[in-house]
Amino acid sequence: MPVKLPGTPRFHWQVEVNHAIKAIGLSFSTDAVRTLPTATSEVRLFEVDNGTMTRVRLAKGGWDYERYAGHRLWEGARGTVGRSYDFWARHRYPRSRLFPTLHVVLTGLPEHRLQRRLQALARDVEGIIIAVLATTLPRLKRGEPWSELAVDDAPRRRARYPQVISR
Repeated sequence: MPVKLPGTPRFHWQVEVNHAIKAIGLSFSTDAVRTLPTATSEVRLFEVDNGTMTRVRLAKGGWDYERYAGHRLWEGARGTVGRSYDFWARHRYPRSRLFPTLHVVLTGLPEHRLQRRLQALARDVEGIIIAVLATTLPRLKRGEPWSELAVDDAPRRRARYPQVISR
């Protein structure tokens, strides 16, 4: 659905977007996806935790995004050189230059508990190699900056998830 806020570009939201790679048994839904209508159609992913998910499940979500970002497929006819490509770039976000940033918003608990949960999430996703930003709903409402938990590192991701050699 298109949304226009004063002084901002028009963008589109999709809710409950499925991300699945059957070959490796990976499937999860993103709470919301925001797309800016630019030449590269840059995308942002949003997860909202209402304080009901366990810490482990919340962190696993971040690592699932990394597995999704790291999955590569082989392209080329049998007997030719061919090459591999990022699954997400071909099948889900073909116009994006980079894997979308994951934004996590924590809510549903008293603010001091949300802050502890944010600190725990930062520890739980340490070493992840996709861009992850997080905040609490009270901080978001006050206009405070997002906490950067991780940065995108495509070369390290390719090393962690090596190129597929054959089909």
